[in-house]
Amino acid sequence: MAQGSQKFKAQRPGPGKKPQNKQKGPKKGGRIIAPKKAQVVQQQKLKKGLEVAIRNRIEQEVTQKASYNLHKPLSVLKTPQTKRPTQPGTSSK
Repeated sequence: MAQGSQKFKAQRPGPGKKPQNKQKGPKKGGRIIAPKKAQVVQQQKLKKGLEVAIRNRIEQEVTQKASYNLHKPLSVLKTPQTKRPTQPGTSSK
């Protein structure tokens, strides 16, 4: 064994660095690859418009059927729109 006193006081090891939390799996939100042809862009706009119209019509029919069976008129409330950041994908952190 070594002789003599220790020249320094033994220290406990400090806490290790915490690893950064990386998001696992795919990112949220739709992924759209922009087409190069104007005709495809026009088809996508038409398809999107039809989807919105169909969804609104279904919602209207369901509301009408639900309000028909109730004693008082049914009112549908819409959620308030939240403010979105100016650039998607950036955070304020």
